[in-house]
Amino acid sequence: MMAVLLAQGANVTWIQVPRPTFDLAGVLISSLSLTGIVAAIALVLGTAVGITLIRRRGRESVGTFADRMSLHLMANHPQS
Repeated sequence: MMAVLLAQGANVTWIQVPRPTFDLAGVLISSLSLTGIVAAIALVLGTAVGITLIRRRGRESVGTFADRMSLHLMANHPQS
């Protein structure tokens, strides 16, 4: 194929391309900024869910601390 192109008088133009470099600082800064954004979103969502749960628990009076923490596994068992 190359011989056919050269026989027909095809011109090849070479251009100078800069050598690619790896920018470690750029990768670190962009990954840290992305991590910061994700952490900020998690903080906002966690705060919103926490406040919602606190307000909801404040309206419901369940009883004592033991009643709130209990799984109520013995609620339907007959007394022996």
